[in-house]
Amino acid sequence: MLGKITEHFIPYLPMFKYNPKDARFIGSPIDFIVFDGLSEGEIRKIVLVEVKAGESAQLTRREKQIANAIKNKAVGFEIVTLLARKRI
Repeated sequence: MLGKITEHFIPYLPMFKYNPKDARFIGSPIDFIVFDGLSEGEIRKIVLVEVKAGESAQLTRREKQIANAIKNKAVGFEIVTLLARKRI
Protein backbone atom coordinates (compact mmCIF):
# COMPACT_ATOMS: atom_id res chain seq x y z
CA MET A 1 0.00 0.00 0.00
CA LEU A 2 2.80 2.41 0.93
CA GLY A 3 4.53 1.63 -2.37
CA LYS A 4 1.40 2.55 -4.33
CA ILE A 5 1.10 5.87 -2.51
CA THR A 6 4.83 6.61 -2.93
CA GLU A 7 4.56 6.17 -6.71
CA HIS A 8 2.49 9.35 -6.93
CA PHE A 9 5.29 11.39 -5.33
CA ILE A 10 8.18 10.07 -7.44
CA PRO A 11 8.10 12.97 -9.97
CA TYR A 12 8.90 15.38 -7.12
CA LEU A 13 11.97 13.48 -5.91
CA PRO A 14 15.54 14.27 -7.06
CA MET A 15 16.06 10.97 -8.92
CA PHE A 16 13.20 11.77 -11.35
CA LYS A 17 14.91 13.53 -14.26
CA TYR A 18 11.81 15.02 -15.89
CA ASN A 19 9.67 18.01 -15.02
CA PRO A 20 6.85 16.78 -12.71
CA LYS A 21 4.40 18.91 -14.74
CA ASP A 22 5.15 16.70 -17.76
CA ALA A 23 4.39 13.40 -15.98
CA ARG A 24 1.00 11.69 -15.95
CA PHE A 25 0.39 8.83 -13.52
CA ILE A 26 -1.18 5.77 -15.11
CA GLY A 27 -0.41 3.14 -12.46
CA SER A 28 -0.88 0.05 -14.59
CA PRO A 29 0.66 -1.52 -16.57
CA ILE A 30 3.28 1.29 -16.46
CA ASP A 31 3.47 3.91 -13.72
CA PHE A 32 3.95 7.12 -15.70
CA ILE A 33 3.88 8.54 -19.17
CA VAL A 34 6.09 11.61 -19.49
CA PHE A 35 5.55 14.18 -22.22
CA ASP A 36 9.02 15.69 -21.93
CA GLY A 37 8.77 19.41 -22.70
CA LEU A 38 4.97 19.65 -22.44
CA SER A 39 5.08 22.34 -19.76
CA GLU A 40 7.44 24.40 -21.94
CA GLY A 41 5.13 24.20 -24.95
CA GLU A 42 7.17 21.80 -27.10
CA ILE A 43 7.24 18.04 -26.58
CA ARG A 44 10.73 16.65 -27.19
CA LYS A 45 9.93 13.01 -26.52
CA ILE A 46 7.45 10.70 -24.83
CA VAL A 47 8.79 8.34 -22.18
CA LEU A 48 7.09 5.50 -20.31
CA VAL A 49 8.42 5.25 -16.75
CA GLU A 50 8.11 2.29 -14.41
CA VAL A 51 8.97 2.87 -10.74
CA LYS A 52 10.76 0.11 -8.85
CA ALA A 53 12.00 0.08 -5.27
CA GLY A 54 15.27 -1.57 -4.28
CA GLU A 55 18.25 -2.74 -6.27
CA SER A 56 16.87 -6.24 -6.87
CA ALA A 57 13.52 -5.07 -8.27
CA GLN A 58 12.76 -6.58 -11.67
CA LEU A 59 10.26 -5.87 -14.40
CA THR A 60 7.19 -8.07 -14.59
CA ARG A 61 6.52 -10.12 -17.71
CA ARG A 62 4.04 -7.49 -18.93
CA GLU A 63 6.46 -4.62 -18.26
CA LYS A 64 9.15 -6.46 -20.25
CA GLN A 65 6.71 -6.90 -23.13
CA ILE A 66 6.01 -3.15 -23.12
CA ALA A 67 9.74 -2.34 -23.06
CA ASN A 68 10.32 -4.76 -25.97
CA ALA A 69 7.46 -3.28 -28.01
CA ILE A 70 9.03 0.16 -27.65
CA LYS A 71 12.51 -1.15 -28.43
CA ASN A 72 11.13 -2.84 -31.57
CA LYS A 73 9.32 0.38 -32.55
CA ALA A 74 5.97 -1.41 -32.36
CA VAL A 75 4.31 1.78 -31.17
CA GLY A 76 1.56 3.74 -32.89
CA PHE A 77 -0.77 6.68 -32.66
CA GLU A 78 -4.44 6.47 -33.53
CA ILE A 79 -7.40 8.80 -33.51
CA VAL A 80 -10.80 7.39 -32.60
CA THR A 81 -13.68 9.52 -33.81
CA LEU A 82 -17.08 9.18 -32.24
CA LEU A 83 -19.85 9.85 -34.72
CA ALA A 84 -23.05 11.44 -33.52
CA ARG A 85 -26.13 9.30 -34.08
CA LYS A 86 -28.80 10.82 -36.24
CA ARG A 87 -32.19 11.11 -34.64
CA ILE A 88 -35.12 9.86 -36.64
